[in-house]
Amino acid sequence: MVDATEEFFRGLGQRRQRGLTALHEGTVRFDIAGDGSVDHWLVSIARGEVTAARQATGGDAVVRADRAVFDRIARGEAYFLTTVLRGEAEVEGSPRLFATVRRLFPSPPGSRPERHRGDGHG
Repeated sequence: MVDATEEFFRGLGQRRQRGLTALHEGTVRFDIAGDGSVDHWLVSIARGEVTAARQATGGDAVVRADRAVFDRIARGEAYFLTTVLRGEAEVEGSPRLFATVRRLFPSPPGSRPERHRGDGHG
């Protein structure tokens, strides 16, 4: 059975990402810990395209989270930024990329879609 985290990363390249420009380009490595091991995913954002691959090195920025926390984010049950502010996830590197990364996650049910500067919506 595929978990929410793996499903999220495998589906990134298949979902259309609106409003990504050259300002949003870079790579982010996600280190997801669980069951005594760490899974690594490298997400690349270039020319409006998003891809993800299993890779333990690289990244202009790094996100570290427990699998249970990341599963909640990937399912849209928790906001990425909120988990970081609560200390449930750690971030390191380019703040600009974290603003971009948060756009990749689904919004929790019942929430209003977020508006982002520079995407034509306010």
